[in-house]
Amino acid sequence: MATETDLDIKSLLDSIEPLINTMHYGKANIGLSPAGEHVVTSIKYQGLLQMRKEFIQRLTSSIVRYVLSKSKYAANQDVLRGEGFDQSDAEAEIFQQASGYFRKSDIKGQFSELLLFNLLQYYFEAIPVVRKMQITTNTELERNGADAIHLGQLDTKEYCVYLGEAKTYPSGFVPAFKNAVQSIIKAHAEHRDELQLHSYGDFLEPKVKAIMKDYLSGAIDLPVKLVIIISYCTGETPTLATKEEYTQHYIDQVLAECKKITVTHYKDAEGNAIHPGLLKELHYILFPVNELDKLLKDFQTKLGIK
Repeated sequence: MATETDLDIKSLLDSIEPLINTMHYGKANIGLSPAGEHVVTSIKYQGLLQMRKEFIQRLTSSIVRYVLSKSKYAANQDVLRGEGFDQSDAEAEIFQQASGYFRKSDIKGQFSELLLFNLLQYYFEAIPVVRKMQITTNTELERNGADAIHLGQLDTKEYCVYLGEAKTYPSGFVPAFKNAVQSIIKAHAEHRDELQLHSYGDFLEPKVKAIMKDYLSGAIDLPVKLVIIISYCTGETPTLATKEEYTQHYIDQVLAECKKITVTHYKDAEGNAIHPGLLKELHYILFPVNELDKLLKDFQTKLGIK
């Protein structure tokens, strides 16, 4: 049964190209289950220079649209302009307000959640239906549930739900992978409850809200896709001869780490194997980073968090 909304999801996507232009992109069969190609990305090189500063700048610039919908942003602009702020000062004020949702105690998690928010829109053309940073005003309270819940559209024009989990591990890939699989299984089991609590926010377009309401009521049945993004440290910055060698270095890093994954890593927190039907819906975005701790520190500094 299809819902008649004629929703143009692509028209609701944010523009992610400035961030994507700082990242190398590729798809590869990396040896994980399910078999097939998955996204492998890294910070781009221009010649022999890595675009770390540009990457952090553009990722940080996306926090306003991560925290606020377009309608909420416009409303905040109107309020500030009414209080006498000029355009540039109003924009700076809103950025500072959005930055206030980020906290030093969870900078790794919020870094990867912000990256997930962007890449779900770019690679999967899926729009957010839950604003994770708006769920609580207590910035020291952990938010439960999936790291991202987005709505997308398949080639058949059928709508689908994307659940995302984001892990950032300076200590290595394998523990991040194991933790991410456990988290995405738990998120899938609980996502309908989470949607019941948070999917009817004022920021949702009426047609999007109608689709999610029909999904939760049982009027329509939407496929659920599971997306895991893992950012992990590859060690010190290597000294290589060309841009192409740098790019290949990170691909090789991913392939080497994925070889360490065995069937024992595809289990939930209780040690049960992931359901075959869920396993075939898994998608991976792997983001190897040299000197990840330094990158996270730069991200924290850019946000103005001490």
